[in-house]
Formats: sequence, structure tokens, C-alpha cells
Amino acid sequence: MFSMKSTWREIKTTKPVDTALGNLFPTCWSRLLRGHEEETMEQIHDRVHMEWGEAFWSQPLVNCANMLMETAEKQKFLFVPLWHTQKEGWIPKEDQNDEEGVWLFTGNPDVDPQAFKHFGDCASVPPYPSAAVSKERRQEKKRPAVIFCPGGGYEMLSYYSEGVQLAQRMERDGGYKAFILSYRIQPNTYPQCQMDLALAIMHVRARARQYGIDENRILVVGASAGGHLCASTAMLHEELKTEIFCVHPEMEKLYGRISARPAGVGLLYPVISFTSEYHEGSCLYNTGGKSDLQKKLSVELHDLTGYPPTYAYANLDDGCVPASNTTRLDVALTKAGVKHLCETFPTGDHGIGLGYGTSAKAWSEHMLRFFDETL
Repeated sequence: MFSMKSTWREIKTTKPVDTALGNLFPTCWSRLLRGHEEETMEQIHDRVHMEWGEAFWSQPLVNCANMLMETAEKQKFLFVPLWHTQKEGWIPKEDQNDEEGVWLFTGNPDVDPQAFKHFGDCASVPPYPSAAVSKERRQEKKRPAVIFCPGGGYEMLSYYSEGVQLAQRMERDGGYKAFILSYRIQPNTYPQCQMDLALAIMHVRARARQYGIDENRILVVGASAGGHLCASTAMLHEELKTEIFCVHPEMEKLYGRISARPAGVGLLYPVISFTSEYHEGSCLYNTGGKSDLQKKLSVELHDLTGYPPTYAYANLDDGCVPASNTTRLDVALTKAGVKHLCETFPTGDHGIGLGYGTSAKAWSEHMLRFFDETL
């Protein structure tokens, strides 16, 4: 296993990390380490900075590399292909942006169903005791499930802070069985991206017994553009299911009677609108610039009667995705009579994941409690 004493060269040349690290730690971040191959991750933390000025995320990179090693050597985690079958123990190559690159990352139900919970990473430990979900609920035999959709403006995927850490939190403090979804991004547009999530929901539901989960308690949780993916898929799940069967008719035998509707939707500083105060990159990449899709995929413009229970939060100082996306969703859900909790926090900006150290630090506690009381 790697540590902060390991050099970048040692980590990046070890199989399967050499070809798969980007599946958990975005490649655009590891590119910052060019020229630092002989330095230890400890030294890199002190000398290299992320694009936004913070010290380089050395420990997260080490954690992701170790997860891949445990996947290869102990099968503690699994990469589960969704569109095509792969041989047992398959580890996809990083940055595949086609059907081959659509997968779920989760704990191996035959080895450690809650592998995220048991993977050591102090960064995912909240600075306060979590009391949202009782011990009895966390230890249920049939667990609720959650599928995480990382953000990245439909341009990249922030797997670690908006996937891995959230999975650790939900498994440990909520008793969930967690999955992280790798979905297609640009130049793929709607409906391909949303079809990936709809298929993931059906896959998890169809294999509820194998995963030890309750098929009636499957949440989707997304950050930023991943939030838009979740919100729009929940709205258009029937249409997306039809699209899946048109592209792959053989899947109707597997999922014809399986619903693609999530039982609940969790949204972190989400993109909701493509027509007003919206994130231009997400809109362009998910619609391909088609004006008819801008209106269709603006969730707040539609009648949301029958929409799943929803938790959403935003930060008022968000300079990337205006908090008005969340407040307009609040109005639409209220009008439709949907059970929901939409809240805003004064500061935190964007892309903060769990948000510890910001005014939004309690959001995950609020979401855990909301769905514990709702589902």
C-alpha cells in the first residue's frame, strides 16, 4: 500500500494505478505533477498547488491509488460495467468516454459490502458526532442504496470529493450501500448521459438481493452538473428507459419490468436550469447547443407532480452555479406538493463536497435525517 512517503513515480508506474487512477482521481489534477516524479507525496503537498490555490491533494491521490490496489489484489471493490459485460475483476482504463466507460464503483458484496465505510480516510470523518440515523437503522439487513453522480460541468468528473468521500459518509453514518457512477460526458449529450444513470438505477434495483439492499429505497445524489443529471433523470425516467431499449433492445429482457425512478433525489449546489441564471458549460455540453433541449432539461419549468422526495442545498456565494437554481426548484417542488427540503447557506462557494470547514458543513447531516424520516 502507498503512503505519503511514496514517490509519484512509484505510484503512477504500479499496475493497475498506471492506467486506472483517473477513474477515481481526475486526470486533469494528476497532470499537475509533471516534473515531480521523484518527489514524495508529502513533498508534493508542500510544493504543488491545485488550480484554485489549495495545497495539492496528495492524501486523496494516495487513497485512490490504494483503493485501486485493493480492487486488484483483494477484490474489496468492484467496477461494475453497465452497458457491456466484462470479465471478472475488470478494471477499466481511465478516461473512457463511451459505453465501455460507464460503470459503477462499489464494495464487493461477497467480500465487503460496505467497503467505503471500512476504508481509512480521516478526511471523511465529520467534526461532530452523527446522530441523524439510529444505530438500529444503520444495521438493517436490507440497506438503502445510494448512487453518487460526481459533478464537473458535463466536462469531467470529480470522483473523489463528490464520490468517494460522500460514499464513505453515507455508508458509515447512514447505513447505506454506496455506488459511484461514471457516466458519459461531452461530446456526449442528452439523452446519453441521463441514460447512463437510468440504467444504473435499474441495474441496482434488479440486483437488490445480490447487493443486500432494499429495492424501494434507492437514492440518487449528485453535485453540480451531477445534480442536474439526477434531477433531470428523475423527471424523465420513463422516456429514458424507452431510449435505452431502443439503443439496446436486448436489455428489455433484463429490465422491462424494472423501474428507473429513484426513491429519492439529493442535490448538492445543483445545476437545475438551462434557461435562467444557469451554468453555461453544463448547458452547452448536455444540450449540444440545442434550444429545444434547454427548455426540456430545465427541471424547474415542468410540473413535478409525482416527483421523488428531494433534498437540495446551495451556497449563496456560489460563483459558479447561482443559488437561484436551488431556490427555483424549491418553488416548483412546493407547487407540485412534493416532499422536499431545499436550503441555502451563507458561504461555501462551489465544489466543496462534504463542505467541512464551511457554513454548509451540516448539509449531509440534514440530508441523512431527511431521507431517514422520508423513506
